[in-house]
Amino acid sequence: MNEIIKAANFPMQPNKSQTLAGKSLLLFLNYGEGATVENPKWGLVGGQRNSPLSMSGDEIDGSDKASGGWGESLQGTKSWSIEQEGVYKVNNEMLDALKYAFVNDIAVHIMRLDKYGNAVKGFANITEFSDDNPHDDVATVTMTLSGIGKPEFVTNEPDPRNTANAISDIAATSESAGTVNLTFAAPAGAAAVVLQQSEDGTEFTDTDVAIENTATSAEVSGVKGGKAYFRLKVNGGDKNGYSNIATVTVS
Repeated sequence: MNEIIKAANFPMQPNKSQTLAGKSLLLFLNYGEGATVENPKWGLVGGQRNSPLSMSGDEIDGSDKASGGWGESLQGTKSWSIEQEGVYKVNNEMLDALKYAFVNDIAVHIMRLDKYGNAVKGFANITEFSDDNPHDDVATVTMTLSGIGKPEFVTNEPDPRNTANAISDIAATSESAGTVNLTFAAPAGAAAVVLQQSEDGTEFTDTDVAIENTATSAEVSGVKGGKAYFRLKVNGGDKNGYSNIATVTVS
């Protein structure tokens, strides 16, 4: 294939379908040396065919005599789970790690991501891990990932399979009270660029600072005094991924 050809050189289709093919939803496991929630090591779970998300709430009867003979239901405790189904892949590290977690009662950090960067993340306990091996078909594996607490829904999440060229030169300076100036390499071709901010360097939240994929700088105002941390979340393009973290002291 001609290596000069680039996806960015094709014009965007103006009437993009909003329908999502099931093949565009992928399940990842946060596993690897040094993996943390703040600095995840997302690995694609091998062999997957289906990973439906299910959310439900207990039904509480709230009806009384004044309801005119009609019932009233209240939402009780909520829960969520992902039912992972797929082909059994021999020596797939993520699949083997999930089996190990089940056997050893370890909660796992998972993410289901679509091709547009919409993701659901959370910790889950593996409450089922089983396989099927018919003589006339491929071996398959099924597991239930039962969520712990509230799932996190995020947008513009970078595809973790393509982060080798993520921005690594973001820098921050502050020359006036409450204002931070950032410089960085242009996130060329990105579908979305989100500036994130943190007060401790671990828990980051999205800001409302607009950044185009041709920008090389940004200004943030109203920053609280003291240490502040910034990074870019780049969805798509040559710089896909999370940038390095820029630290600055704000007066």
